[in-house]
Amino acid sequence: MRRFGADSRGTLQPMLLATQEGARAKAVAPGEVRFADSMRQLGEVVIVHHADNLQTVYALCERILVRIGDQVSAGDDLCDVGQSNTTQRYDLLFDLRQGGKPIDPRQVLR
Repeated sequence: MRRFGADSRGTLQPMLLATQEGARAKAVAPGEVRFADSMRQLGEVVIVHHADNLQTVYALCERILVRIGDQVSAGDDLCDVGQSNTTQRYDLLFDLRQGGKPIDPRQVLR
């Protein structure tokens, strides 16, 4: 696991959660899927918009299980977590933003 925060070069890094083969990313709160496609260097990505101008980003996925416009509830499966070609690990990149600005997920998720 890598916590949210600046790396040794001062670059803000999102949270990286170690998972296992077969793991699925789950929505942390109800919302609407606004993006469900691939992004360069991030693999398959799902972005969910929530109340209070919050959005959650789930990246490094192998297979997306939702579509743009889907309404999701907390705990709904969003994607299968993929295996990294470089590390051979199953890591989920998780990012939380408010008004487009990254915030520490620990402030919101308890």
